[in-house]
Amino acid sequence: MEELKNRGFTKTAAVAIVSDRPFYEGRNNEGIYKFFREEYSVYGCIFKPTGVGKNKDSIALTSRYDFIWQDLSDGRKYYIIEI
Repeated sequence: MEELKNRGFTKTAAVAIVSDRPFYEGRNNEGIYKFFREEYSVYGCIFKPTGVGKNKDSIALTSRYDFIWQDLSDGRKYYIIEI
């Protein structure tokens, strides 16, 4: 979304909807989990935590984006970040 905004879009947004508690809650708050379980903010270089390219492939954000998990139903949550 940062790239689209840099190319002329006036507003962009990132939306995440999750149905499993481990996305937003758990004992391990290291690596990628710190963004979503502890800090509630995404920023810097974020590495892929699983599968092919694990800990090698990444995205680099130029700004910091705070968010708040919002309840849906049945343990599902979401957040929206306007960029």
